[in-house]
Amino acid sequence: MKSNFYKLMAVVFVLATAQTLFAQQYVDPKAREAYLSAGPITVDGNMNEAAWNSVQEYLVFGPNAPSTMQMQGVTGGVHVTNQVPYVDTTFTKMKFLKVGNKLYIGFWSDDKYVCRFGDSWEGDGLFMKIKNSAGQDKEYKLYFNAPGINSDMVFENQAPGMGAGLKGTNTIVNDTTQIDNGYSAELLIYLDSLGYGPNVSSVPVMINIFDPDMYHHGMIPWVAPGTFYKTWWGSEWGPVMRELVFFMDPPALDVKLASAPIVVDGLLNEADWQYPTDYLMFGPTSMPPPMAKSVTSTVLVKGPYTDTTLTPLKVLRIGSKLYIGFSSTDKSVCRFGDSWEGDGLFMKIKDATNVDKEYKLYFNAGGADPNMVYEGPGAGFGSGVGVKAVGTVVNDTTQVDNGYSAELMIDLAALGYTTVPATVQVMFVLFDPDGYHNGMLPWGVKGTFHKTFWGSEWGPNMRTLNLTNISTPVELTSFTAEAAGGDVKLAWTTASESNNSGFQVERSNDGVTFNAIAFVEGKGTTTDRTNYSYIDKEVSGSLYYRLKQIDLNGEFAYSSVVEVSNVVSDYALDQNYPNPFNPSTTISFAVPTKSFVTVRVFNVLGKEVATLANSEFESGKYTLDFNASNLASGIYYYTISAGNFNATKKMILMK
Repeated sequence: MKSNFYKLMAVVFVLATAQTLFAQQYVDPKAREAYLSAGPITVDGNMNEAAWNSVQEYLVFGPNAPSTMQMQGVTGGVHVTNQVPYVDTTFTKMKFLKVGNKLYIGFWSDDKYVCRFGDSWEGDGLFMKIKNSAGQDKEYKLYFNAPGINSDMVFENQAPGMGAGLKGTNTIVNDTTQIDNGYSAELLIYLDSLGYGPNVSSVPVMINIFDPDMYHHGMIPWVAPGTFYKTWWGSEWGPVMRELVFFMDPPALDVKLASAPIVVDGLLNEADWQYPTDYLMFGPTSMPPPMAKSVTSTVLVKGPYTDTTLTPLKVLRIGSKLYIGFSSTDKSVCRFGDSWEGDGLFMKIKDATNVDKEYKLYFNAGGADPNMVYEGPGAGFGSGVGVKAVGTVVNDTTQVDNGYSAELMIDLAALGYTTVPATVQVMFVLFDPDGYHNGMLPWGVKGTFHKTFWGSEWGPNMRTLNLTNISTPVELTSFTAEAAGGDVKLAWTTASESNNSGFQVERSNDGVTFNAIAFVEGKGTTTDRTNYSYIDKEVSGSLYYRLKQIDLNGEFAYSSVVEVSNVVSDYALDQNYPNPFNPSTTISFAVPTKSFVTVRVFNVLGKEVATLANSEFESGKYTLDFNASNLASGIYYYTISAGNFNATKKMILMK
């Protein structure tokens, strides 16, 4: 009777009072980047890898969460049990890492009462949804929702992944006899299992952090002194999502020799600037062109940021002089109010004694429509010029601008290098303030400021420029890899060649260590378009390929790396996951060639209860979702028929 009375009172209370939304100003960033890491990350809840410490920006969940340039509050929150005042000041901080096709979410809380929300399914921790490549929501949960004294964190998932939590010292779950010391947790999501390829640039997510307090084992949810607060990024349950974005952050960039003199006039009209080679792309991350490499990360100095400005940057060399060319699509070219920063480039380079030297080429002057300003370490160290595109008026918000272009020259000899070094260390930052006209202050109501950097914003992290002796003799216009059964077909095209001996084809299992597998002869010297191909036979898994183009004199240059995922050499039907399941599970299969595939589910009497696939599939690995919410508990069998391949496996529905 007592239990029924509490349930009745809970229903009456919920009907009589709405959940209290805390009146606070949330920052609600529309996107957050997942930092790239070489890994590995051990999913044990510790977050003790160095990669986590390198992440400088993170989300913070909780009512009235503080926000800084590094730490940003989320979208909203709700006090679920508003009959009891919410007095906890718990904050949960969250970081994101990406290692290959693995997305890691790490979060830690200073919660003083770690517990389940009474006997409900919710508890301290994370509930989230992520969209797969087909736009379907997949749920992941990592939370303390188990009953009993001092129960461990529970991981639940609708797609492949892992999760683990670690209780803080003196934290005893579902026990109110002491003050807890919070917890930490790590969640792993396999992006390839969601249908994303190696070049995925962003994924939609919504993340909810549950924070019940003052519940001990055996309590029901809706009674004092227990309280329950949630904070979310995106929305509480959906459908509103936010974006996790991914940067490539290459550790190094090859610098080619220019074939002709470069005039530092900001026009970028020399032929060498148009040569197809790897370059950096600054701005909000997106799917970059094949040779563009998105950089390390971004900083939102003043939001909200809605501009889609992109700034490609290339580096060339002539003798001891480095040339840096960049062009921007900026629609609002301006100074950051009356501060020293403005649209353009800020960079550091190590001199021969390992001392940082600064160069700037930017629109940091006041007044109406000023020119770009060059600043260097001193006279003779370099030069720089910028050119406004037609229609661009600097420090003027009465029209839409058309961007700018710029060229910067750095004299390595003036930096103490007596010979051209093999490498130099640099960091690049592209400033992008928007919406400032002459006379505005930086931190007023209007105007935004966004930065993108390669290496770090101010230091000390640097990246490497490899000063090659390659003078771009071969104009490679495309390079692709495509799985075909158990083989991989490589194809590439050159627009012209000069003294080209040929191409060494190299393969890697990890994208780091490459081995030569073939050599394809080149055409020597030609101005004709030439198509090449090579078939790598009987391989499997995820593979990386690159070309080593070799001149007749032995000099060489590498192409960009291409990846082909899930190369399949044979038919397969995998065991469903999870198993046992309730009510949903996933079934994976593989076909080495284009095949008509039928996947069916039967009960123990041999009656078909579902058809999951009945169509043609290209070579590859596939995952099907099976929802058995309308079926009774018991044993079921699923079968596949593809070409001459037939297989059957057993699964258990346990409700």
